[in-house]
Amino acid sequence: MLPTPPEGLRHWRPEDAPALEAAWSDPAVVRWSSPPPGLDALTWIAGAEDRWARRLALDLVIEAPGTERADRRGRVAGCPERADPLAGEVGFSGFTSDPARAELGVWVAAAHRGADVATRAVGAVTAWALTELHLEQLWARTDPANAPARALFARLGWHRLGEAGGNVIWSATPTLLR
Repeated sequence: MLPTPPEGLRHWRPEDAPALEAAWSDPAVVRWSSPPPGLDALTWIAGAEDRWARRLALDLVIEAPGTERADRRGRVAGCPERADPLAGEVGFSGFTSDPARAELGVWVAAAHRGADVATRAVGAVTAWALTELHLEQLWARTDPANAPARALFARLGWHRLGEAGGNVIWSATPTLLR
């Protein structure tokens, strides 16, 4: 069973497939992230429970601020136009058990970039993973050319470990929460 994520985050739903397909073809998302090869979004969404059960990945939708009143189709009461509740994704992969750690990844949909969506989501999911999921460490890698990602992890107090494989490596442990 998938764990209950923190407020502002939720699990992917089948009706999110078109928005996910659009993100997977967004050049900015593809440049810094790696959409799963050979899978359509609906199949990928359907595999969430299996990926979590096998501790391969846990991927969460970042909900756009102000969409907590949205229904399952993204419609907000009193608003004739469709609200887009999908602001991006934050997730974990590469789980290990000794030590208990995982790699964090994040992307933000084009319409929501520059609105602190990633800061809010990564901050919430970091605290959640280090407490509720009982991870001892989260780590992330950013391309040195990805200035927004570097600024995000620095702003949130993640420790810059150095560079490896052409990436900047970041770490968060429970001491970050104190």
